[in-house]
Amino acid sequence: MLTDICHISTMLISQQIHRDFIQGMLKIFVLHQASLGPIYGNKMSKALRALGYQISPGSLYPLLHTLENSGLFHSRVRVFKGRLRKYYELTEQGYLCLDALRQDLGELVKTVILGPLPEFCSKSLDSKPTNNKLPLNAS
Repeated sequence: MLTDICHISTMLISQQIHRDFIQGMLKIFVLHQASLGPIYGNKMSKALRALGYQISPGSLYPLLHTLENSGLFHSRVRVFKGRLRKYYELTEQGYLCLDALRQDLGELVKTVILGPLPEFCSKSLDSKPTNNKLPLNAS
């Protein structure tokens, strides 16, 4: 019984860490996409969907607005096929932020994601089949 409780607790913590990581990476992904050229909500939704992530407009648009309100984006509204579309572009502060994130996180990613596993992990992985793909859910 106690081991079941510990297992459930570990799973909940693991899920929270995964959710926090995905949310942070989502912000970095949006900044990166904006560094390549102007973006808009539906374009971001499609780009994420192509990677296997579904994000609702109720999550995506507040993220875009937050990045704009924090000075990382500026926006302009244009007419596209008779409809108004809001395009977001990185500001100078946005480019600096993205560059700092890439530098700060690059070494961490190299160590944690690309680096060798500790010996005890590789032994436990030998005994179990693995699925190295993270669940594809950005919520």
